[in-house]
Amino acid sequence: MNSKQRGVLIAAIVLLGVGEGVWIAHSVYAQIGHQEQLLMARQPTPPSLPAAREFTRDEGYAFLAAAKKAEAIADPLQRCLAYPDPPDSHWSHDAVAAYCHYRMQPLLTFAEAQSLIQQGHAAELDRRLAAALQAQQTQPDSHGLLDRIYQEAFRNGSFDIRPTLDAWKRDSPNSAFALAASGMAYVAMAGDARGAQYMKDTPQDSVDSMHKLLAQADSDLRQAIALNPRLTPAYIALINAGGLGFGRAYTDAAIRSALVVAPDDYAIRSMAMWTLEPKWGGSLDAMDRFAAQAQAYTRTNPLMRLMLSERPYYQVDNCDCTQDAELAAYPAALDQLASITYLERAGLAADGNRNMAVPGIYLSEALRFGSEKDDVRTHRVSALVDFDEAAWAVADMSRLLAASPRHADALRARAYAYEMQADYAHAEQDFRALLAIDPDDMHVLPQLGDMFVNLAHDWAKGWAVADQLIREQPQNPYGWILRATIQEQQPRPGLDATANHLQAQFGKDPQIAKIIVRMRAAVALRKHAGIDARTSAP
Repeated sequence: MNSKQRGVLIAAIVLLGVGEGVWIAHSVYAQIGHQEQLLMARQPTPPSLPAAREFTRDEGYAFLAAAKKAEAIADPLQRCLAYPDPPDSHWSHDAVAAYCHYRMQPLLTFAEAQSLIQQGHAAELDRRLAAALQAQQTQPDSHGLLDRIYQEAFRNGSFDIRPTLDAWKRDSPNSAFALAASGMAYVAMAGDARGAQYMKDTPQDSVDSMHKLLAQADSDLRQAIALNPRLTPAYIALINAGGLGFGRAYTDAAIRSALVVAPDDYAIRSMAMWTLEPKWGGSLDAMDRFAAQAQAYTRTNPLMRLMLSERPYYQVDNCDCTQDAELAAYPAALDQLASITYLERAGLAADGNRNMAVPGIYLSEALRFGSEKDDVRTHRVSALVDFDEAAWAVADMSRLLAASPRHADALRARAYAYEMQADYAHAEQDFRALLAIDPDDMHVLPQLGDMFVNLAHDWAKGWAVADQLIREQPQNPYGWILRATIQEQQPRPGLDATANHLQAQFGKDPQIAKIIVRMRAAVALRKHAGIDARTSAP
């Protein structure tokens, strides 16, 4: 499509906040800090950025070609191991292999735990968890096994899981595993009760609820540790509780006791590192020191190398900088292997930016370590399309939709990929499916009309969508803009009348005013050809 054909659409995108990437929903990982009421008065200066370095187009193409080959491997572990690292990065092979094992190991789920408890087999649940702890402590390929089970199954703030955990504690009153699970859940509930606002903006009843839940968590977690001093998930939850509301002294004591028991535990060090961030009262120097200390344990656990990316990533994530500067800083910040959370965030930070290599590379790396993340897969579609991999994007979304046919984000992403393949018939089907799921979605009709008018040049279908928009969204000028585009490009008569209507109803908007000026110029030329003999719009 040339610039003239898209000229009218650009202003409409500004007005509507929609466009070819509208389906991308920016997801943000949030973690709540401690003592914010004190920190607000002394916020640290935003840290400086690592050296800038943009991925080149050639690097993006080469990386995605290798990633595509790796993603064809069926076995999740082998797929992860075969995946390319980011261009020109220095990811440790041992750390990558360890992280692949860490992320791919099968986990006992909450549903399985709940079933055992409900069937009166709490002792069997304890046996399985004890085996996981033993494997975590003795088998190199099982680093963090119990930690991940607890984080996935029991780090849940929903009140729905409390009856199950309470029943477990009643059935096994001396079970350290039950008490640790209960305490971890209480910490998550405390975080939910407090909410994501700064302390000064949090209602007092929410603060009171948080402290009551943290007190219950502290009681359960300390009992768990008394029963089994090597139960690492209990220490992780204690550190988290300290960060949420118990203060620096409590948090530091929890970290010290945890590291005495398991100095090479990745989840413990990761949670501790969070509490050392400057925005929660720590410092960049403290983060660097803690990361350096962790390197003494890389021989027993290569996951300690992930600590090296913590401070550089924090600098970029908290910079006071433009999006372009942020994206250019990620290759240096993530030069060492980083957690899946950071990889995902780095990819999502490119939302709406011209630099599609960043999401193409880092969202793919996030999928390397978490192929189950459907939202990451849908977000990656725009990057795949930008690197001429629309067919790959369609195949990805089709697999997702085979399992979840009403997945709106996947439908929207696949429609976009179909559009970019000029497969307008299938794109239309997906847009129509979106309308069937949510007839009130204000974005779908404009997108469908955009495709018919500006891509497919299907004037009849475009005209029908324009009419529908004018009827159903009278406050939205886009229906009239689509109509004007058809009148100008097909051409059809009535452009003058359409311009008059836009002038009368939307002319005070500066963007619309610019469009109308161009329309008037086109009308003056068309009148000489007799195209606009009619005085009213059809």
